[in-house]
Amino acid sequence: MELYYEKAAAQDAAQIAELFALGRRFLREQGIDQWQGAHSPSLSVAETDIQKNLGRVLRTEDERVAAYAALIPGIDPTYVEIDGAWRQDGAYETVHRLTTHPDFRGMGLARRLLAECQAEARAHGAQSLRIDTHADNKIMQHTILSSGFCYCGVITQPSGAKRNAYEATL
Repeated sequence: MELYYEKAAAQDAAQIAELFALGRRFLREQGIDQWQGAHSPSLSVAETDIQKNLGRVLRTEDERVAAYAALIPGIDPTYVEIDGAWRQDGAYETVHRLTTHPDFRGMGLARRLLAECQAEARAHGAQSLRIDTHADNKIMQHTILSSGFCYCGVITQPSGAKRNAYEATL
């Protein structure tokens, strides 16, 4: 199956919101308190990401959004302090809201999307790419580590939630 890495477009917002809902349900079924409650991504988050030119998708030939992530340039305020240490002190970009459609699970799309984000961040001049996930989200941790990231420590989100943080040198 041919997939295309592209910037998300306005017409993708509803599909992305559906991916968020499916991801939220999957995490809840796994007993993981991530993307639950008031801080879960939604249609308005997808629309804002698209308006700010942050959304990235892997799109099928028939225009389905198979995977989504927000690629965010510049300093991420939640990553300023870490219980641990970052590997690079230079410019970095951050991946948030990474999710794949259940129809495409097991096909390595999350790793492919992370690789595309790494290449794009490198092209922007970033020295590293950062990402975080819940300590109980073992599937995402495996995906992150198998995509060339190293565990760096724990960050605290504005809500007070702790997240394992990772970085890949570009």
